[in-house]
Amino acid sequence: MLVSISTLVFTIALAVAVAAQKQTNVIFGYLPTWQADKAESVDLSKYTHITIAFAAPDENGALDMDSTDSVVKEWVGKISDANAKALVSLGGWAGSKHLSPIMKDKKKRDRLIDDMVQWVRTYGLDGWDIDFEYPGRQGDSCHPFDAAQDTPNFLQFLTDLRQQLGSEKLVTLATRFQPFDGAQGPMTDVSAFAPLVDYVNIMIYDFNGVWSETTGPNAPLDHAKGKGLQSSARSSVQTWVDAGIPESKVNAGLAFYGRTVTADIDDPESGDKGMYWPLRKVIPRGDSDDREEADPSCGGPEAFSGIWKYSNLRSEGVLDAPDSAASPWVRRFDNVTGTPWLFNTETKDFVSYDDPLSIGIKAQFAVSKGIAGVMVWPITNDYEGELLSAITEFI
Repeated sequence: MLVSISTLVFTIALAVAVAAQKQTNVIFGYLPTWQADKAESVDLSKYTHITIAFAAPDENGALDMDSTDSVVKEWVGKISDANAKALVSLGGWAGSKHLSPIMKDKKKRDRLIDDMVQWVRTYGLDGWDIDFEYPGRQGDSCHPFDAAQDTPNFLQFLTDLRQQLGSEKLVTLATRFQPFDGAQGPMTDVSAFAPLVDYVNIMIYDFNGVWSETTGPNAPLDHAKGKGLQSSARSSVQTWVDAGIPESKVNAGLAFYGRTVTADIDDPESGDKGMYWPLRKVIPRGDSDDREEADPSCGGPEAFSGIWKYSNLRSEGVLDAPDSAASPWVRRFDNVTGTPWLFNTETKDFVSYDDPLSIGIKAQFAVSKGIAGVMVWPITNDYEGELLSAITEFI
């Protein structure tokens, strides 16, 4: 009898695990148009959805098809051949400049929707991803926003878009770690959006950087109490679920890159600060692709981004293996946040990033939470499939 009970318990546990794996099956990737050539080495077949980023409307709501025509045509075909769903992303950081004024003007909304429907027909898209940065909140510094009306206007836009596209086409959202803003800040009820969209891709990264008081994790699974931004992948997912988005429609965002700051320390092993140290308010250069550039939307002084692509951490020899760094860099892993970090003993540069271990931990979290899956920004930053393999080990 004891054997039978043990067998029953094991069978139930196995069934639960299998059910969770079946429920968590989305790997949603973003392919930036300006890095399309680097996607040639990506195994697209391991993704369930790939969205080409970005299409940006002008001030009248019109989409310029000519500027991205060849890239969209080529990659929709390749994505479809890999048996993944092919979408295009609207907006993005720079491309959201006109979205708030468009959303409040019915004529402009209708023009944008008409163009989006036409793109679906012309390119054979499986749907659209909307990356509005951000409804009711300042995105890029020169972008207008309406704290009180952006979110209801956005809801109306999605209602009209869904009506035009029908239920057979996908509508997905890229969102910040908190729900959309209203006049009083992040809303606690966004359930009206749930029936209109297929997935909500939460951008659970860029949590700490040069704008912070100290160094800290770019994309933590959990946050350290009282240190860095008090939010994480776990809390972000729960916040959106509590606000009315079903777990079956939530994808946890994964960053295939890291951010660099200069720490104001000499020895990362001294004291008990862990990965949290005073920093200098100047962004150092990241990888070899990083350039001093002005903001593409708002202009201003030229500056580095501080971005280190995971692919360049590996190819440029900072990491001589996924879990070890080459001198003068040292690698450490923070068990609270579930993220690795690097420190250059000569330049004092501090890099918070994700590697196969931390990506796998977050993929495991997605499965255990029973959400739809994960989202990747961007698919072109992987190195020989190391990060993607860490995801597919669990999803």
